[in-house]
Amino acid sequence: MTVFKNKIWLFVLLAVALVVCFFEADGKGDFYIFLSATGDLIKGDNFYENKYVDSYHYFYSVLFALILKPLYYLPFFWIKFCWLVFNTILYFHLFQLLTKHPLLQTLTEKQKSAFILLTFIFSLRFFLGNLHNSQITILILWTCVYGLYLIINNKPLSGAAILALGINIKLLPIVFLPYLIYRGYFKAFAFTLLFYFVYLFSPSLFIGHGYNLSLIKTWLSLINPINQIHVLDVEERSFHGLSTLLSTLLVKDVPDVYALPYKRNFADVAIPTLSQVLLAVRLILVSFTLYFLKWKPFIKAKTNWQQCIEISYLLLLIPLIFPHQQHYAFLFAVPAFTISLLYFISNYDVLSKNSKRYLYFFLSLIYLLANLKLLLGTFNDYYDHYKILTYGALLLIPILAWVNSKIKTIQQ
Repeated sequence: MTVFKNKIWLFVLLAVALVVCFFEADGKGDFYIFLSATGDLIKGDNFYENKYVDSYHYFYSVLFALILKPLYYLPFFWIKFCWLVFNTILYFHLFQLLTKHPLLQTLTEKQKSAFILLTFIFSLRFFLGNLHNSQITILILWTCVYGLYLIINNKPLSGAAILALGINIKLLPIVFLPYLIYRGYFKAFAFTLLFYFVYLFSPSLFIGHGYNLSLIKTWLSLINPINQIHVLDVEERSFHGLSTLLSTLLVKDVPDVYALPYKRNFADVAIPTLSQVLLAVRLILVSFTLYFLKWKPFIKAKTNWQQCIEISYLLLLIPLIFPHQQHYAFLFAVPAFTISLLYFISNYDVLSKNSKRYLYFFLSLIYLLANLKLLLGTFNDYYDHYKILTYGALLLIPILAWVNSKIKTIQQ
């Protein structure tokens, strides 16, 4: 890795990461919820009906709870520590994939180092947030990126197996199923569906088909996006995304017990109207994918730039259009920031003064909106109250669209 060429610095960085994992392993976090659901699986309970820690549901797959079963009786601290180390390894593997990407090969060593360092700085808040909450976002992002990497590099079977695992565990990578069809990866699409259903029903071999089926039904009901709890998505102050933002902007008295006494709505609509507006905005953002994919369908992306931009946009959509998204879920927004930053660095010498100012200002603004929680934590309640993280993610869309409009002149 270019920025980590000096092995001493790489060793120091990894050592610091291990220390962070050790200290973050103290306490329950969301990993306690994962293991609690596994415990109820062992007892034969419907763990999707139960609540854990501070009344939180388990929202993940039956298979994931089953995979954790061999670990259930081991000391919790060390299991959680290993989970955090595992996620750290995946995080650095994503950086390794990034440094090997063809788009970086035209950069000078100095540009590569600056690019990797700035990407690391931008993503650090989300990385630490995932470790602090012992979350699963890093794993899901890795299944998306590495699964697609394998598929694009003519390994549809292994790529589909990894992508389907991500879809099974948390459903979020499902946005890539239509992408695979549109880009003509028909084998990968078929294999992904096959693996998904294998993952979905394979627990039946260990817990019985009837029990597994009842769990799946409850799970699908729990994550149904039309449930009112997912429309008025303000159950926690740290929720972000379109459902949360629109609820705070369009409903005067949302049932947000953590809301500060400061106005943030500009309208007051009924819940059915909010649901319709939310659906319309989601459809607009999903439809806008066609701008990045371009015409014609069923053919591969013509350049590496186009491929990276369209995949980055789909990843960016995940924390925006899905409900119940915490701040750490915006790790999915990092690739969109990264490709925009890469365009800025690699084309700096040929960009006009206005373009440089435009990119510098908005990338800096997006960085601040995403990282004020880490840089100036005193006002965290205000950041969450006004959902500034969601605004930062939304600002990435016009930046990405602008970069997309410029890549016609780039051959790589």
